[in-house]
Amino acid sequence: MATASEVKAGLDEMAAAIAAVRTRYASAKSNITGGSAALGNIPTKYADVIATIDGYAPLGAFETLAKDEKSKLASEYLALKAVIDALIATQEFGA
Repeated sequence: MATASEVKAGLDEMAAAIAAVRTRYASAKSNITGGSAALGNIPTKYADVIATIDGYAPLGAFETLAKDEKSKLASEYLALKAVIDALIATQEFGA
């Protein structure tokens, strides 16, 4: 059986462990919402680049590679945005 001082030490350790997890949770929440905002800014920030690439007729290697890379990045963007939006929508990061 634990002594009173061992019980107090155990309670303090449990409180510290919970506080540490709460800090990590707050950091994760901030990272998720920050990531969502950063993704949301991409279409506006790079609108000129996107429009330029969309206007390319694949005449040469550069234009073809740019269109291909943009397509791959768009797929990756949409997949990541869907995951982040789902996390936010479930309000898993709301508390």
